[in-house]
Amino acid sequence: MAKKSRTRKARQRRQKQRRQNRLIWLVAAVIVAAVLGAAVLVVSNQPVEVFIAADLAARYEGLPRSLSEDGYPQLGERDAPVTVEEYASFSCPGCGSFHSESFDALLERVRSGQILFSYIPLQTGSIPNASGAARTALCAGQQQMFWEMHDVLFDWQTRYLNTAFSHNRLLAGIEAMGLDSGSFNACFNSQSVSNTLNAAQSEGVGSTPTVNVNGVAVTSQNRSVPATDDLLRAIDAATPNDWQSEPDEPPEVAVDEPADTAGAAESADTAGDDATDAEMADDESAAAGDEEMADDESADTAGADDDDAAADESADTAGADESADTAADAEMAAADDESDAAGADTADDESAADESADTAADAEMADDESADAAGDTDDADDETA
Repeated sequence: MAKKSRTRKARQRRQKQRRQNRLIWLVAAVIVAAVLGAAVLVVSNQPVEVFIAADLAARYEGLPRSLSEDGYPQLGERDAPVTVEEYASFSCPGCGSFHSESFDALLERVRSGQILFSYIPLQTGSIPNASGAARTALCAGQQQMFWEMHDVLFDWQTRYLNTAFSHNRLLAGIEAMGLDSGSFNACFNSQSVSNTLNAAQSEGVGSTPTVNVNGVAVTSQNRSVPATDDLLRAIDAATPNDWQSEPDEPPEVAVDEPADTAGAAESADTAGDDATDAEMADDESAAAGDEEMADDESADTAGADDDDAAADESADTAGADESADTAADAEMAAADDESDAAGADTADDESAADESADTAADAEMADDESADAAGDTDDADDETA
């Protein structure tokens, strides 16, 4: 009996020790969890770096954006001849490689109108919080910024590695891109976003990235990611032969030469009109000069007649001299008028005319003096007789 009692007590002590040990482990686990939770809380509230490229908006400017029936983001014309679907995850490193290698080439085909590109969001990959990254992109899409956020998240993959999609960084990215935080928070856990992610999951695609061209997966030999050349060849092969890309608007050509020709013709016409007006003005001036010359000649003729009459009436007086002087002056005035009308006589011609006029006047005066002398002689003879 004593032996059984000792055995029972030993068992009870062992059971009590086990209970104490379990309690110690439980308390320790609670303490560790509390410490870890506090650490996560502190880290999540720390300000984080977010890189946003400056040319995001320009990259997608002018490209049509839409959603499929399941809510998958689409880029390009809805009636494009070829459809390209990418099954990808922002947490998938292979998807990040495909984005950096091939997406620019796909954008060129989208811009030409050849393809309609769809992104089907899966949640595979090794970077934590794949679901949070997918929801962030889809909610940015509700504010017309899916493709910009799509580029940002793939950039963060290699920039921030395992902390790329921390909740704090995602919120900072939303703010840095200028999106409405209230609308984003309402969208993040919404049923519509959940429906889109569930639809993508139900597609049954387990390998990312998977790229389909008109429903056919494109693969490359010895590569887990489709090569750009193989993808473009598949797109061209699926394009109808009669399809043509939309031509770019022809550049405006400034028609300078016709304008210059017209200006030159107008200038020539204006110059011709000016020359014609000048000639008409010259003709009118010449006609006016001729009329003035005619008037001067008439005046000179009348003056000469009056002078002759005065000379006849005053033959015995000094009036003959004055008449001769008047005639000389008239001739000089006529010479001056003719010089003004022509506008081309020189000073030498005027001097010659003046000398000729003076010579004529001297000759007339000499004749008058001779006549007077003869008269005086006659008078002397009469007196002598």
